[in-house]
Amino acid sequence: MDSGDARTGAINALIERGPVLLEQVLAYVRATYPTYESVSDEVISSSFNQNIDMCIRGVVDGPTPQGHKLRAYAQIARKRFEQGVPVEDLIRSYKHSIGLIADALTELFDAHGVSPFESLHAYRQIWMVSDVYSAVLVEVYRQHQLQLDTRNHAIRNDFIDRLRSGDVDDGVLVTAQTRFDLRVDLDYRGFVAAMIGGTEHDIYSLLALLEPQIFGHRGVCAIRGDVIVGICRDVFDTRDGVSVSYGRPRPLQDIAESLEVARRVARTSTAASAGNHHLEQVGWRVSVDPESPVVDLFEARFRHPLDLAHVDADSTLHSVEEYLRQNRSYKNAAKTLNCHPNTLRYRIGRFTEITGCSVDDTETAVSLQWYFELCARGR
Repeated sequence: MDSGDARTGAINALIERGPVLLEQVLAYVRATYPTYESVSDEVISSSFNQNIDMCIRGVVDGPTPQGHKLRAYAQIARKRFEQGVPVEDLIRSYKHSIGLIADALTELFDAHGVSPFESLHAYRQIWMVSDVYSAVLVEVYRQHQLQLDTRNHAIRNDFIDRLRSGDVDDGVLVTAQTRFDLRVDLDYRGFVAAMIGGTEHDIYSLLALLEPQIFGHRGVCAIRGDVIVGICRDVFDTRDGVSVSYGRPRPLQDIAESLEVARRVARTSTAASAGNHHLEQVGWRVSVDPESPVVDLFEARFRHPLDLAHVDADSTLHSVEEYLRQNRSYKNAAKTLNCHPNTLRYRIGRFTEITGCSVDDTETAVSLQWYFELCARGR
């Protein structure tokens, strides 16, 4: 028997041994990978026959047989991703199957008189095909994940938009229960999360931090620009560089109010610091409107006269701000500003003299607080 006939005989014998090898593959997959629970024996059998064909083509045609064929195989394997099989499990089970086939073919080559050199060459070609196919699988998986993430992002954004608009009909509640595992009998609170300061993390790092804390029926969120918007059952465990603003707990039907409060809390100067922030904490600051016509009025009353008098406006206004923050205590404010109380008295006096506004007047104090909040947002 010449070399070609011996190789053909061994390959035919491999095909005949296929059912026995398949039983071994099925037993291994069922015992090793719980993620294959939803994958039927028929589907695994089809993939195994595909693997035998791939090995035979690798031996006959070379280590990269018909690249388009490998890509077609990978597209078929994509169904495993859709059934929830991780790419790692898919590749490991595939490698196990290829190993059984390669070992069996080596044994059959020897039995049919194929030379050791040709047998070793064929073995290497099979594993080269395996490496090429694994790379194709990873590429297809990445494409699948990109499409899946894009689709999920769109669905989450649409769901959050429906909640924010108050358009919570029966269809939205069904989506909440079936897709996001939310409970319609529980209260949730809207939230807005953001990275602050000079943190090295990005919005995707923030998403990775928050999502594990809302798995189950505890919430849902989506990236919206440079922040994350969503609903949650409980406040988050945050870290440095992360600010989360919350609305009040509400049922899903009324969650739009909570999401709006969270949005307004997130705009305050208080939310520019790390941690969890609530309406009770930021108080009146949520009412400050940067588009209000009094912005120019307060600039004209409190800053422009200082500029015209060639006084250090920033330092003077900062002193006034700290004085009010410390409940008009010269001693406490001076300590914070690292100056003598008399120095602070002089600055406050100059502010009153130049602007004609007394910081001890209630109306002026309220206006100044409003102005300082607006300036803090700008900073």
